[in-house]
Amino acid sequence: QTKQLYMKHFFVIGITSIALMSFISGKKPSAKTAKKQLDEFCAYVPSGQTLNEKDTVSVQGFYMSKGEVTNSQYKEFLMDLKRKGELDKLKIAEPDTTNWNTELKWNNQKYVDYYFSHPAYQNYPVVNVSKEGAELYCQWLTEKYDSISGGELKLKFRLPDHIEWLRAVRGNQMLNTYAWGGPYLRNSKGMILANFLNFGSENITKNQETGEFEITTKGIGYTFADGADVTAPSLSYWPNDFGLYNMNGNVSEMISDKDLVVGGDWRSPGYDIRNESTRAYKGSSVTVGFRVIATYVEN
Repeated sequence: QTKQLYMKHFFVIGITSIALMSFISGKKPSAKTAKKQLDEFCAYVPSGQTLNEKDTVSVQGFYMSKGEVTNSQYKEFLMDLKRKGELDKLKIAEPDTTNWNTELKWNNQKYVDYYFSHPAYQNYPVVNVSKEGAELYCQWLTEKYDSISGGELKLKFRLPDHIEWLRAVRGNQMLNTYAWGGPYLRNSKGMILANFLNFGSENITKNQETGEFEITTKGIGYTFADGADVTAPSLSYWPNDFGLYNMNGNVSEMISDKDLVVGGDWRSPGYDIRNESTRAYKGSSVTVGFRVIATYVEN
């Protein structure tokens, strides 16, 4: 059966472009301009409670990027580093595109050559970036918003910590299995709700010694869900309660406070893209990206 990718496409203007347009047009930087761009780029996650294992904890409100940081947005950051001659930072921040060949078991030279550079992938999540590179991006974004607002908005961008990420993915339901609220990977119309590794019933086998059911990857009975051979655009499928996309699947996301990535990715089976899903962070990867949060800074 041919699968279709159900997604809503968005055009997202990068922050550097907004800043340059303001300066070229002679407009004075202002908090109003910066706040407008913030509302386009981010959704607001209000103060509330979430579960930390078995404990209920309170979380202060914050802004979070609606989708994972895209190739286009990250390239603007790299271009700015080049323009400023910050070559040490550039070396840290550049994606390791060779991961497409070294990390996977099949030849992916087309992704080495095109995934980060071709315009067709500009709205797809950036991958193969180190945590240090993601943190440098956050610093740069903080400086850009400060420039756009003329120093008035007082925002700091950073990676979310795990509790903040859990608050964001769960919406207002602390016990949700997935960001969309239910325990199922399809909606009532049969549409798959995320980008993950989709196993068919032909991949389930019964161990004759233990009687346990197991999944085998031998043969041809598995596909990448809904037609996305690797990642899907950062703003795709459907948003959760807070307007956040792809919190489950697509790319695993870095967090600030632990050497973990969260939420699962395009190579994860459905059980491993749950809100609770984590795995060890081992460096840049074809399956790992990030999104940012922003909080106001006191004077």
